Amino acid sequence: MRIRQHLILVALTLALSACATGPRPTLVEDVPVNDAGIIAILDNFERADGAEFTASYRINVNYGNRVTVATVTQQNGERSITIGDIRYLVESGNTRTCELSNSTCVKGLDDTKVSDFQITHQFWSRATEQRLRIDAGRNIGPAEQYVAEFANTTADCVSVPVVGGTKVYCVTEEGVLAHYAGPDLLIELTSYSTTATDELFSIGGT
Repeated sequence: MRIRQHLILVALTLALSACATGPRPTLVEDVPVNDAGIIAILDNFERADGAEFTASYRINVNYGNRVTVATVTQQNGERSITIGDIRYLVESGNTRTCELSNSTCVKGLDDTKVSDFQITHQFWSRATEQRLRIDAGRNIGPAEQYVAEFANTTADCVSVPVVGGTKVYCVTEEGVLAHYAGPDLLIELTSYSTTATDELFSIGGT
């Protein structure tokens, strides 16, 4: 009985430890990827959480031609993601979803605020990484890997042939999304720097 209780205690301790350290969350279960070009881009995305940067984007939903702009900045594990009028703040021990037009915030990260644009607040890294993982299981031919430039920034890219067309994924050296092009959505990097922008952590800021 004592041994069994000890094993249960160890299991609970490990579980709580995992929660405390915060394993990198994923949107879908990772599946094996065999294409070397896709693997290289996925490996780049893994660097995003530790990067310091400011990136601005133009986002175009191809169906309905809905357009918005977004800016993401990150430093020391804290980040600000602004999509149109909505600002998501991930700070030490706190997350908020804010509306810049009226300077109000609520706790948590509410992705329904930007669902019209078919993205989440993680579009600049994890969400697009998961898109690529899914497409890696749907590709109908080998991916093509190449280098391109967006907003005066060099990015590694991969084009993935899938049923219905080809999808393009590009990522900066720091692991930040530089370009995504698919039949549904176009995300274009319009400016990029490897420093954070403090003003983007305020409410009612730029």
